[in-house]
Amino acid sequence: MHVTEFATALADRLTGRWQPGPATTLIAQDTASNRIWDSGPLAYTAFEAADVQRCVLTSPHGLQLYVMPRPHRPNQYLVLPMLPAGTSHEHVQGLKDAPRGIAVPTHPARAAAAVHRRFLIDYRLAAMPTWRHASPGRLLVEIHFDAEARPRITCTYGRALIHLLAYGGFLLDPATGECHLPKDLPPDQAARQLNRSIARLESLDFTVAVHPPHSAARTADRSVPSRVDRHPGRRR
Repeated sequence: MHVTEFATALADRLTGRWQPGPATTLIAQDTASNRIWDSGPLAYTAFEAADVQRCVLTSPHGLQLYVMPRPHRPNQYLVLPMLPAGTSHEHVQGLKDAPRGIAVPTHPARAAAAVHRRFLIDYRLAAMPTWRHASPGRLLVEIHFDAEARPRITCTYGRALIHLLAYGGFLLDPATGECHLPKDLPPDQAARQLNRSIARLESLDFTVAVHPPHSAARTADRSVPSRVDRHPGRRR
């Protein structure tokens, strides 16, 4: 069973509306492997040499699972917890109850049962202090823009993440832990979705800080939402 097929079947059997990523990547070339919280029975050095593909499952609560075939074990997959959205490895240092990645059988139903039984609850509980360590306070949600003037949102609050990932049309980048819109979304539609999300977050009493792109200043009128142009770095 290919990793995408396995990950999709696994996601269907996990509670919490997990969604598989749209594509797989060779893990030896995968920057997202740097965000694996615990590699379970696989040494971290193996990620530099392994030529297998992976698939990332994302929950609307800002958690992700790194799913890959276990090297040299054709009857097993690895399911590894990734750092929660908006956090880095410094935010999990010293955490006693860190979740542990596990090996699971290739049978999706048995694999899902093992994930539920052995670490999914621990993963969800461990994410809470991690978000507290990473939180900038004041219910702050920060929006930066990449080189193409696309929004990249850093968020460490469950309620805001649910809005962005479950209802706002955003995706969670496994390589950065940032929320972003699909790359194939037209700029005008991306602007509308961003504006709606800003309005919704503010209605939920979040402080939204918008940092307009410096390199795209000449094209800001067509690539950055007008609402954002009027209120750079806004604070409530």
